[in-house]
Amino acid sequence: MKWRIRDLLNPVVTRSMIYGADPFDIEYVLQKVDRIEKMSGKEVKNVWFSEWQRKAQIYLKNAVKSEKKGRTISAREYYMMTAQCCYACYMINTDDIELKRGVYNCLAKYYKKAVSFRSNLVEYVEIPFGDIVIPAYLHFPDNRKSDKSYSCVMTYSGIGSCKEELDMLALPLNERGIAVLCVDMPGTGSSLFDYDLKCNGAVIESAFKAIHDYLVSRSDIDAENLANYGLCMGGGYAFRASSLMPDVKCCVSLFPLLLDIADVDSVPIWMKRGKWANFQHGTIDGETFLNEMKTLGQGEISCDFLMVHSADDNWMDTDATMKIFNRANGYKERFPVVEKPAYVSEETIMHAMPVGEQFHWVKHIASDFIAERLK
Repeated sequence: MKWRIRDLLNPVVTRSMIYGADPFDIEYVLQKVDRIEKMSGKEVKNVWFSEWQRKAQIYLKNAVKSEKKGRTISAREYYMMTAQCCYACYMINTDDIELKRGVYNCLAKYYKKAVSFRSNLVEYVEIPFGDIVIPAYLHFPDNRKSDKSYSCVMTYSGIGSCKEELDMLALPLNERGIAVLCVDMPGTGSSLFDYDLKCNGAVIESAFKAIHDYLVSRSDIDAENLANYGLCMGGGYAFRASSLMPDVKCCVSLFPLLLDIADVDSVPIWMKRGKWANFQHGTIDGETFLNEMKTLGQGEISCDFLMVHSADDNWMDTDATMKIFNRANGYKERFPVVEKPAYVSEETIMHAMPVGEQFHWVKHIASDFIAERLK
């Protein structure tokens, strides 16, 4: 195999880009990685972390200065750049759980600062869930100074993600006048680190109900105009959630992943076992995790459905995605992406590639589909 060291980071790069990390910052850090003389996972992590942390400090210094001077636009942008640097570090898999927790806390802290300077309201909310809560952000399309109720989209991402990452799903929908709920699903973000909420099928399905019940209880949300939306594993979540919520108007799944029908041999080891994987799903056995997730592959939907998929997805081939599509019984559209990912070769092709690389333009197809169905 003809690996370059930077090739190991291709999935991290694609995820960082969809969250908004600057391509020149990414290339700068990758060039530092290229200078590592001896292949060493530890050294790659050290260089990646240290260079992104250095950039984060530059942006944070500018953010604090801008905030003190009342320059709210600059403060918003610099705090978001700081969060994006933290996110690039968060994407690295590591068995050091406390390091991972610290990186996430920095990401969450500076993201919260960034959105506080937006002209539209981004409200931090806690969704009741038994004896604990599920943390989330509710993104409104405006400052919510009127008494109107808003159509709302429930967004989902999969294991290894967080509600802050879902910001990139919220923005295009907010521009179309729609509120968006971005949730730390079980096994992700603050739900994992602060409430020890693990990722397994039964808990996720309970979370769907809690999320739905919370939204319909709010007077500022139009309970008759709801939708489900997700990408990657979150695309599978969106489909399953819609099968359990007969009142939703539509569902959009971008490059959906359901572990019971995916090519399990292609799913990387770090997702099935290891300290970080075990911490997220609460088991020491990858087979137990996969079996617990099978419940999410059940059910059919009757709402309008859009599925975007790619033949270059080696976790979910066309036959696998069609198993999802065929369980949609109402109006449905299938959008196959034919563009080849940039980060693809004989040595490197992953589910993350088409998901990440195509999102910058696919998101408008998805957002228009939803907006046309929510009044």
